[in-house]
Amino acid sequence: MTRDRGMHDELSDAQIEAIVAQAIADEAAIARREAAPPSSAIVWWRAQLRARQEAAQMADKPIAIVHALSIACGAGLALALLGIVLTSVRGSVGWLTDAYSGAASIVTGLAATDLSSRWITMPLTAMVVSAVIVSIAAALVLRDE
Repeated sequence: MTRDRGMHDELSDAQIEAIVAQAIADEAAIARREAAPPSSAIVWWRAQLRARQEAAQMADKPIAIVHALSIACGAGLALALLGIVLTSVRGSVGWLTDAYSGAASIVTGLAATDLSSRWITMPLTAMVVSAVIVSIAAALVLRDE
């Protein structure tokens, strides 16, 4: 060992450990002063916000499923009605010409229309069912909780 180190050669292991421990303690004190953790109120508010967002996402899943199912049911109903209409259109041209050929006015044409025909009952049934479903949905949405 050379004499250039001077006093460092004479330090014991315990003294070096004490110097290192003091340096670490000083750095820890500086880090604690510089650190600015959020207050407990902010942490609580963020936790509540996250819980609300997760609850909203969980509530949106069944709504999205019901929405998709209702669209699928509506599309299926529309396709079924379209199939019924297309299969019966071939023979109904005569019915339409018979219903409106002798009518002098709209009232006379409606009076000559057969109300037991599926051209009348199916749309009326669809309108009544739709009105019932809409009123039930409106009651569920607008009820006081």
